[in-house]
Amino acid sequence: MDKLVVTRYKNKILQAYYENNRLMEMELGDMESSLENIYIGRVENVLSNINACFIDYGKEKPCYYSLDENKHIFVNKKSGDSVNIGDELVIQISRDAVKTKNPVASSELFLRGEYCVVNTGNKIGISNKITAPRRREELKQLAIKYLPENMGCIIRTSAAARNDDELIAELTMLSSKLSEILNKAEFRTCYSCLYKKMPDYLDSFLLKNKMSLEEIVTDDERIYNDFSEYLKTHDIDSIKLKLYKDDMCSLMTAYNLNKELENVTRDKVWMKSGAYLVIQQTEAMVVVDVNTGKAVTEKNIEQHLLSVNKEAAIETCRQLRLRNLSGIIIIDFINMKNASDIEEVKEVLINELKRDSVPAKFVDITKLGLIELTRKKIRRPIVEMITN
Repeated sequence: MDKLVVTRYKNKILQAYYENNRLMEMELGDMESSLENIYIGRVENVLSNINACFIDYGKEKPCYYSLDENKHIFVNKKSGDSVNIGDELVIQISRDAVKTKNPVASSELFLRGEYCVVNTGNKIGISNKITAPRRREELKQLAIKYLPENMGCIIRTSAAARNDDELIAELTMLSSKLSEILNKAEFRTCYSCLYKKMPDYLDSFLLKNKMSLEEIVTDDERIYNDFSEYLKTHDIDSIKLKLYKDDMCSLMTAYNLNKELENVTRDKVWMKSGAYLVIQQTEAMVVVDVNTGKAVTEKNIEQHLLSVNKEAAIETCRQLRLRNLSGIIIIDFINMKNASDIEEVKEVLINELKRDSVPAKFVDITKLGLIELTRKKIRRPIVEMITN
C-alpha cells in the first residue's frame, strides 16, 4: 500500500511517504515556508563581477538573483535599463536557503497544478515520462491553443491519462491566476506577498502520483481538514483519509518515525545482505561508498558482488530520497570485472531514479569506475532540518 503519513515534529511538519508499505521519502518542513511564494522585492546589493544581485523580500535573508538568467519584472524602476540598488521587482523563491547559502529567486513565475505547471516563459514542455509520440503532440497542441501568448507550461505525467477537458480547465485557471498576480503587482507595496502557495504537506501530496496513493494518515485536525477539503474540491474519492487518535501510542511511535529520523543522520546504512553504505555529504557533493561488510561468500564471487551492488544501487536511490540529498552524487561500488555486470547495475540505477519525484539522472561512469548521478536541488537535506 502507498501511504502518506503527516504529523507535527517539534515546530515542523513531518511527511513520511511509503511505497508498498516501505518508507521511501521523508520531508521535514517549516510551518511557514517561502518556497514558491511570489513577492515584490527591493534590490539590496548588485554584484557586477558575477552579474547578480541580492534582493530583500522582507525575510531574514535576502535572496540571490541572477541578472543573466532572468527577464526582470519591474514594479518600481529607479533609472536606466540595468538593475540598480533600490529597484523593485516581482520575484518567486525558487530554492530554499541551504546552510550558508541564501535562498534563490527567479523572475520566471510559475503556478503548479495537478496536470501542468504554467509559467511566464514561452516554451511548452512535456514530461519525459509521457512517451507516446501522438499523445505528446496532442498535449502540446492543447497548451498552445489555450495558453496566452506570453505564457508557457510544463505538462506533467499525470496529464497523460486524463481527459482533455480537465487539462484545459487547469491551463485556463492557472494562466488566469498568474495574469491576475502580475496585474495587481503595480498596485502593491514593496515586500508584499502576491501569491502564497498551499501548505507544504498539500503541495508535496500534489507532487506524488495520486493514482497509486491509497491512504493519508494524520493526527493533526488542521492537517486533516486541509486534506479533507482538498480531496473534496478535487473530487478524489479513491484515497482514504484517516485521523489517527490513540492516547496510548502516538503516530510517531506507531510508525517508528523517531527511529527513522535518527537513522537518516547516520553515515552508515546496513543492508539486508550484510553489506553497508557509507554516505557522506560535503559542500560540493555527496559521496556514497559501498562495502561488503558481513556479506561474504566463497561461491561465485562475481555473481555475489553483482547482487550486492544491485542491492546497493536500490538502497542508494532510496537514501537520496529519504535524506533529500542533491547536487552531484558519486557512488563507489564494489569493483566488478564483467562489463555486463556494470551495465546491469547502471540499469538498476536508471530505473530507480525514474521513481524519484525530484528530477534525478544517471550521468556517467568515470575513468576510475565511479558512478556519477545528479539530483535537482529544491529543498534542504532533512538532516539540516532536524538539527536546525
